[in-house]
Amino acid sequence: MANPTHDPKKLHEYREKAASLYDLSKGVEERIGQAAELGSLQAARDALGGLTLKTKEFEEFRKTLTPAEIFLAKYNVEVINEHTVSFVIPKGVSRIEMLKEAHALVTDRNLVARAQLQDWVSDPRYTQEAVTSERIGIDGRVPNSTGKTREQQEAMVGKDNLPALEDLAVAFAVHWIATGEPLFGWYGYSKYSSYVVRGADGHLRFDRDGLAVRGILGNGERVGSADGAVSSRLFPRR
Repeated sequence: MANPTHDPKKLHEYREKAASLYDLSKGVEERIGQAAELGSLQAARDALGGLTLKTKEFEEFRKTLTPAEIFLAKYNVEVINEHTVSFVIPKGVSRIEMLKEAHALVTDRNLVARAQLQDWVSDPRYTQEAVTSERIGIDGRVPNSTGKTREQQEAMVGKDNLPALEDLAVAFAVHWIATGEPLFGWYGYSKYSSYVVRGADGHLRFDRDGLAVRGILGNGERVGSADGAVSSRLFPRR
Protein backbone atom coordinates (compact mmCIF):
# COMPACT_ATOMS: atom_id res chain seq x y z
CA MET A 1 0.00 0.00 0.00
CA ALA A 2 1.13 3.58 -0.65
CA ASN A 3 2.47 5.48 2.31
CA PRO A 4 -0.33 7.48 3.93
CA THR A 5 -0.09 11.27 3.84
CA HIS A 6 -1.39 11.50 7.39
CA ASP A 7 -1.02 9.99 10.86
CA PRO A 8 -3.91 7.50 11.35
CA LYS A 9 -3.56 7.61 15.15
CA LYS A 10 -3.83 11.37 15.12
CA LEU A 11 -6.98 11.26 13.03
CA HIS A 12 -8.47 8.64 15.34
CA GLU A 13 -7.76 10.87 18.33
CA TYR A 14 -9.32 13.84 16.53
CA ARG A 15 -12.50 11.89 15.77
CA GLU A 16 -12.72 10.71 19.38
CA LYS A 17 -12.32 14.27 20.67
CA ALA A 18 -14.97 15.52 18.26
CA ALA A 19 -17.41 12.81 19.33
CA SER A 20 -16.70 13.50 23.00
CA LEU A 21 -17.30 17.22 22.51
CA TYR A 22 -20.57 16.50 20.73
CA ASP A 23 -21.76 14.25 23.55
CA LEU A 24 -20.72 16.85 26.12
CA SER A 25 -22.64 19.60 24.32
CA LYS A 26 -25.79 17.47 24.42
CA GLY A 27 -25.30 16.86 28.13
CA VAL A 28 -24.78 20.58 28.76
CA GLU A 29 -28.09 21.35 27.09
CA GLU A 30 -29.84 19.03 29.55
CA ARG A 31 -27.95 20.45 32.54
CA ILE A 32 -28.80 24.03 31.57
CA GLY A 33 -32.45 23.04 31.19
CA GLN A 34 -32.42 21.49 34.64
CA ALA A 35 -30.66 24.55 36.07
CA ALA A 36 -33.31 26.80 34.57
CA GLU A 37 -36.07 24.73 36.15
CA LEU A 38 -34.34 24.94 39.54
CA GLY A 39 -33.41 28.59 39.10
CA SER A 40 -29.73 27.78 39.68
CA LEU A 41 -27.59 30.29 37.80
CA GLN A 42 -24.38 28.76 39.17
CA ALA A 43 -25.24 25.30 37.85
CA ALA A 44 -25.78 26.79 34.41
CA ARG A 45 -22.46 28.61 34.61
CA ASP A 46 -20.65 25.43 35.64
CA ALA A 47 -22.13 23.52 32.72
CA LEU A 48 -21.16 26.20 30.22
CA GLY A 49 -17.70 26.54 31.75
CA GLY A 50 -16.94 22.85 31.27
CA LEU A 51 -18.09 22.99 27.64
CA THR A 52 -16.05 26.12 26.95
CA LEU A 53 -12.88 24.49 28.31
CA LYS A 54 -13.35 21.33 26.26
CA THR A 55 -14.10 23.39 23.14
CA LYS A 56 -10.85 25.34 23.55
CA GLU A 57 -8.90 22.11 24.04
CA PHE A 58 -10.47 20.67 20.88
CA GLU A 59 -9.70 23.81 18.87
CA GLU A 60 -6.06 23.74 19.99
CA PHE A 61 -5.72 20.10 18.96
CA ARG A 62 -7.40 20.84 15.63
CA LYS A 63 -4.70 23.42 14.89
CA THR A 64 -2.12 20.62 14.84
CA LEU A 65 -3.83 18.95 11.89
CA THR A 66 -3.04 19.76 8.28
CA PRO A 67 -5.86 20.78 5.91
CA ALA A 68 -5.62 17.32 4.32
CA GLU A 69 -5.99 15.62 7.72
CA ILE A 70 -9.03 17.76 8.54
CA PHE A 71 -10.53 16.74 5.19
CA LEU A 72 -9.91 13.05 5.89
CA ALA A 73 -11.40 13.34 9.37
CA LYS A 74 -14.40 15.32 8.13
CA TYR A 75 -15.35 12.61 5.65
CA ASN A 76 -14.21 9.70 7.84
CA VAL A 77 -11.95 8.30 5.12
CA GLU A 78 -10.62 4.79 5.63
CA VAL A 79 -8.05 3.37 3.20
CA ILE A 80 -8.51 -0.40 3.15
CA ASN A 81 -5.77 -1.19 0.64
CA GLU A 82 -4.09 0.37 -2.39
CA HIS A 83 -7.24 0.17 -4.53
CA THR A 84 -10.04 0.12 -1.94
CA VAL A 85 -11.38 2.99 0.18
CA SER A 86 -14.46 3.95 2.15
CA PHE A 87 -15.75 7.35 3.20
CA VAL A 88 -18.83 9.12 4.53
CA ILE A 89 -20.90 11.63 2.60
CA PRO A 90 -22.50 13.70 5.38
CA LYS A 91 -26.10 14.83 5.23
CA GLY A 92 -26.39 18.11 3.33
CA VAL A 93 -23.10 17.68 1.43
CA SER A 94 -22.85 17.14 -2.33
CA ARG A 95 -20.34 15.10 -4.32
CA ILE A 96 -19.13 18.19 -6.13
CA GLU A 97 -18.45 19.91 -2.80
CA MET A 98 -16.19 17.04 -1.77
CA LEU A 99 -14.47 16.97 -5.16
CA LYS A 100 -13.80 20.71 -5.11
CA GLU A 101 -12.43 20.52 -1.55
CA ALA A 102 -10.09 17.70 -2.51
CA HIS A 103 -9.08 19.41 -5.76
CA ALA A 104 -8.11 22.56 -3.85
CA LEU A 105 -5.84 20.57 -1.52
CA VAL A 106 -3.66 19.29 -4.38
CA THR A 107 -1.23 22.01 -5.42
CA ASP A 108 1.27 20.21 -7.66
CA ARG A 109 -1.16 19.01 -10.34
CA ASN A 110 -4.85 18.91 -11.26
CA LEU A 111 -6.65 16.30 -9.22
CA VAL A 112 -9.66 16.65 -11.52
CA ALA A 113 -9.25 17.81 -15.11
CA ARG A 114 -10.42 21.44 -15.29
CA ALA A 115 -12.90 20.87 -18.12
CA GLN A 116 -14.31 17.84 -16.33
CA LEU A 117 -14.75 19.74 -13.09
CA GLN A 118 -16.68 22.42 -14.95
CA ASP A 119 -18.96 19.79 -16.44
CA TRP A 120 -19.63 18.19 -13.06
CA VAL A 121 -20.40 21.55 -11.44
CA SER A 122 -23.60 21.69 -13.50
CA ASP A 123 -24.47 17.98 -13.28
CA PRO A 124 -27.33 17.23 -10.81
CA ARG A 125 -25.80 13.83 -9.98
CA TYR A 126 -22.83 15.68 -8.50
CA THR A 127 -24.57 18.77 -7.12
CA GLN A 128 -27.41 17.04 -5.27
CA GLU A 129 -26.94 17.18 -1.50
CA ALA A 130 -27.11 13.96 0.47
CA VAL A 131 -30.47 13.53 2.22
CA THR A 132 -28.90 11.34 4.91
CA SER A 133 -25.31 10.52 5.83
CA GLU A 134 -24.03 7.46 3.99
CA ARG A 135 -20.84 5.42 4.11
CA ILE A 136 -19.67 4.38 0.67
CA GLY A 137 -16.97 1.82 0.01
CA ILE A 138 -15.42 1.21 -3.39
CA ASP A 139 -12.87 -1.16 -4.85
CA GLY A 140 -11.36 1.05 -7.53
CA ARG A 141 -9.70 -1.74 -9.51
CA VAL A 142 -11.05 -5.22 -8.98
CA PRO A 143 -8.21 -7.77 -9.23
CA ASN A 144 -7.95 -9.74 -12.48
CA SER A 145 -10.56 -7.57 -14.21
CA THR A 146 -8.38 -6.26 -17.06
CA GLY A 147 -8.40 -7.74 -20.54
CA LYS A 148 -12.09 -8.60 -20.23
CA THR A 149 -15.16 -7.46 -22.14
CA ARG A 150 -17.86 -5.35 -20.56
CA GLU A 151 -20.08 -8.41 -20.16
CA GLN A 152 -17.29 -10.38 -18.49
CA GLN A 153 -16.49 -7.53 -16.08
CA GLU A 154 -20.12 -7.05 -15.16
CA ALA A 155 -20.42 -10.78 -14.53
CA MET A 156 -17.38 -10.63 -12.20
CA VAL A 157 -18.79 -8.01 -9.83
CA GLY A 158 -22.51 -8.08 -10.58
CA LYS A 159 -24.04 -5.29 -12.61
CA ASP A 160 -25.87 -3.89 -9.57
CA ASN A 161 -22.54 -3.52 -7.74
CA LEU A 162 -21.02 -1.16 -10.30
CA PRO A 163 -20.66 2.25 -8.61
CA ALA A 164 -22.09 5.39 -10.16
CA LEU A 165 -19.36 7.56 -11.68
CA GLU A 166 -20.00 10.34 -9.14
CA ASP A 167 -19.22 7.94 -6.27
CA LEU A 168 -16.23 6.48 -8.10
CA ALA A 169 -14.88 10.01 -8.66
CA VAL A 170 -15.23 10.93 -4.99
CA ALA A 171 -13.61 7.64 -3.96
CA PHE A 172 -10.65 8.44 -6.21
CA ALA A 173 -10.36 11.95 -4.75
CA VAL A 174 -10.41 10.97 -1.07
CA HIS A 175 -7.98 8.10 -1.72
CA TRP A 176 -5.56 10.49 -3.41
CA ILE A 177 -5.70 12.92 -0.47
CA ALA A 178 -5.04 10.01 1.91
CA THR A 179 -2.21 8.35 -0.06
CA GLY A 180 -1.00 10.56 -2.91
CA GLU A 181 -1.57 7.63 -5.27
CA PRO A 182 -4.36 6.82 -7.74
CA LEU A 183 -7.12 4.51 -6.54
CA PHE A 184 -7.07 2.86 -9.96
CA GLY A 185 -3.32 2.21 -9.91
CA TRP A 186 -0.76 3.38 -12.48
CA TYR A 187 -0.85 1.59 -15.80
CA GLY A 188 2.61 0.34 -16.70
CA TYR A 189 5.83 1.46 -15.05
CA SER A 190 5.53 5.22 -15.61
CA LYS A 191 3.32 7.46 -13.54
CA TYR A 192 1.74 9.02 -16.60
CA SER A 193 -1.71 7.47 -16.66
CA SER A 194 -3.83 5.20 -14.52
CA TYR A 195 -5.92 2.25 -15.57
CA VAL A 196 -9.24 3.12 -17.22
CA VAL A 197 -11.89 1.97 -14.76
CA ARG A 198 -15.50 1.12 -15.47
CA GLY A 199 -18.37 2.32 -13.33
CA ALA A 200 -22.11 1.90 -13.80
CA ASP A 201 -22.39 4.69 -16.34
CA GLY A 202 -18.99 5.12 -17.94
CA HIS A 203 -15.23 5.05 -17.35
CA LEU A 204 -12.78 7.22 -15.44
CA ARG A 205 -9.03 7.63 -15.91
CA PHE A 206 -6.40 9.76 -14.22
CA ASP A 207 -3.54 11.26 -16.23
CA ARG A 208 -1.44 14.42 -16.34
CA ASP A 209 -4.58 16.50 -17.00
CA GLY A 210 -6.38 15.06 -13.98
CA LEU A 211 -9.31 12.75 -13.38
CA ALA A 212 -11.82 12.66 -16.22
CA VAL A 213 -14.39 10.55 -18.02
CA ARG A 214 -12.65 8.44 -20.63
CA GLY A 215 -13.63 5.80 -23.16
CA ILE A 216 -12.05 2.43 -23.97
CA LEU A 217 -10.14 2.81 -27.22
CA GLY A 218 -10.79 0.76 -30.36
CA ASN A 219 -12.69 -2.47 -29.87
CA GLY A 220 -11.84 -2.77 -26.19
CA GLU A 221 -15.49 -3.06 -25.17
CA ARG A 222 -15.88 -6.12 -27.35
CA VAL A 223 -12.60 -7.98 -26.82
CA GLY A 224 -11.25 -6.43 -23.63
CA SER A 225 -8.44 -3.98 -23.01
CA ALA A 226 -5.16 -4.40 -21.13
CA ASP A 227 -5.62 -1.08 -19.32
CA GLY A 228 -9.37 -1.41 -18.78
CA ALA A 229 -10.46 -2.57 -15.30
CA VAL A 230 -13.75 -2.58 -13.42
CA SER A 231 -14.73 -1.13 -10.05
CA SER A 232 -17.19 -2.41 -7.46
CA ARG A 233 -19.17 -1.14 -4.51
CA LEU A 234 -18.40 -2.71 -1.14
CA PHE A 235 -21.86 -2.03 0.30
CA PRO A 236 -25.30 -2.32 -1.35
CA ARG A 237 -26.97 0.81 -2.67
CA ARG A 238 -29.53 2.41 -0.40
